[in-house]
Amino acid sequence: MRNFEPWIGSEYQAEGIDGLRVLILGESHYGAPPERPSFTSEIIAKWGQRKRSKFFTVTQRLVSLDASRGYVPMQSRREFWEKVAFYNYVQKFVGTKARQRPTAEHWENAKQPLLLTIQELKPDVLVVLGKETEAHLPTLPSHIPVAYVSHPSGRGFSYNKWQPVVRAAFEHAKNGTQQNHGEKGDRPQF
Repeated sequence: MRNFEPWIGSEYQAEGIDGLRVLILGESHYGAPPERPSFTSEIIAKWGQRKRSKFFTVTQRLVSLDASRGYVPMQSRREFWEKVAFYNYVQKFVGTKARQRPTAEHWENAKQPLLLTIQELKPDVLVVLGKETEAHLPTLPSHIPVAYVSHPSGRGFSYNKWQPVVRAAFEHAKNGTQQNHGEKGDRPQF
């Protein structure tokens, strides 16, 4: 069951990023229950578009392949988040504050809602934020290129290392190359 509906930017379907529908997959939310379906959209609108948060700024620069540093104008922030979809994999609050970890049950219960979300949103590219999230994913549809990257809030995150991974997934999607990726561990690591 999906407790948190995905953020779907107003330009996700029509424009996307460079003509591609990009679904960004985060790990989890924290907060005080009960969960509400609009929570993800509220967070993106607040911290991605109106206020400042390192996580959302780094994610924007990563996915938009922006190599610049420093201030990101508010208009750029608004425009970026309107072009992508964002979904947190774990569908329960994992705690009341940051750095609390999902349980085995959280990970297991997240699989079917993710597959439903992918089926509904039909992304051209999936950007998975965090190696632990990657480790708990079900087998994903083989026709969708996936960029597995370190978590943007992680120590030592490097655009130089991870933007080429995202760029490769975008190029794979644009070229329309189909590959049988088998299990996620056998999938090409963009």
